[in-house]
Amino acid sequence: MSKTDNTVKRADARPWLARKPGWGIAAMLVGAVMFTLIALNVRSNGPLLAWDVPVAEALHRRATQDSDILRKAAIFMSTWGRETAAIIVAVLAVYFLWRRRWRLLSLLVIGVLGGNTWFEVLSRLFARHRPVFPDPLDPLPGPGFPSGHSMTSMLLYSLILYLVLPRLPRGLWRVLASAATVALVLLIGFSRLYLGSHYLTDVFGGYSFGLFWGGLVYTSLEVFYARRAARKGQAGPAHTAEPPRA
Repeated sequence: MSKTDNTVKRADARPWLARKPGWGIAAMLVGAVMFTLIALNVRSNGPLLAWDVPVAEALHRRATQDSDILRKAAIFMSTWGRETAAIIVAVLAVYFLWRRRWRLLSLLVIGVLGGNTWFEVLSRLFARHRPVFPDPLDPLPGPGFPSGHSMTSMLLYSLILYLVLPRLPRGLWRVLASAATVALVLLIGFSRLYLGSHYLTDVFGGYSFGLFWGGLVYTSLEVFYARRAARKGQAGPAHTAEPPRA
């Protein structure tokens, strides 16, 4: 095999965001713009907040009239943005540590756990109250902007999709995996609205900051590891045990 063929093969083995960082940069910029607009409106009680109270009240009326099964289903779905998500993160972290997949571990820790750190900082910075009802379904202490469940779901499940997608056959399976991930993230956000734990802008604030942070962290790390591997003359970090990225 010629030197040119080897170079092409190494390039094809790089993770997708390392080969096409523009997509990650675009996600970062879109998320940054969206979060900035929402945050400014939250600070100034701007026009984007006009639907917050009507949507919260309408969903709360619906939730209190729905069956107990639906409310429990919403609570279960909500756990995928916090309790279940924490279990998934812990399991993945232990697995990556055990297999010494330092690149994957850094994506998980800096991306997801770093995002949760930002949630703690931002929620205290904005100190926005949650919806208040005389008969709350899921009373939670602390401020509500941005939604931590929405942020975590965006960061965690988009990362899992990003890592799993290249291992799936092209076509239907990739479409189904992508659709399932989008549906899961949206359902988690909706469950927070349905249970009256957040306003609409809280949820979109969480999504947008997650999009920004994920685009920044995942792209930066992938480019960093790919460049480091190129300097060492390798195909990529831990790619002897991983298939080429599609």
